[in-house]
Amino acid sequence: MLPRTSARGVHGGTRVSERAGVDPAWGRRVWIVEDEPAAATLAADLCEQGGASSTVFRAPLPFLAALREPNAPAAVILDWRLEHELSAALFLATRHRYPSLPVIYWTGTTESLPAMIRDDGHARVVDKAAGTSAFEAALSWALDREETA
Repeated sequence: MLPRTSARGVHGGTRVSERAGVDPAWGRRVWIVEDEPAAATLAADLCEQGGASSTVFRAPLPFLAALREPNAPAAVILDWRLEHELSAALFLATRHRYPSLPVIYWTGTTESLPAMIRDDGHARVVDKAAGTSAFEAALSWALDREETA
């Protein structure tokens, strides 16, 4: 079972369908892969302010396991440089499982992203140095796309 987290902590034991009835943001779930605690907390807070719940994955393997679950998120937020690796494999796995799922690359190394990410029509690249407004705009883009799908 997936860890159910938001900017405020873990939601234990509540089924997604039950949670969605109580909290409309739960249906607008965003998965965040970020190994820096401060950046992960900021991303989760910005998602909550944008009307979405979030699950933070601090390592690739739990994220990859979650991709095998039947309930897709509304969007995925990836950091390019994780502690011990790049997140290209996570992007490819996401694209394989959900070809049109919005992916936001929120990273401090935008210039090093490969063309497969920069040219993907279902992805947005946001420089962490651009501030929160750039992140919020990308999140709005992702959630608006999900609602019209």
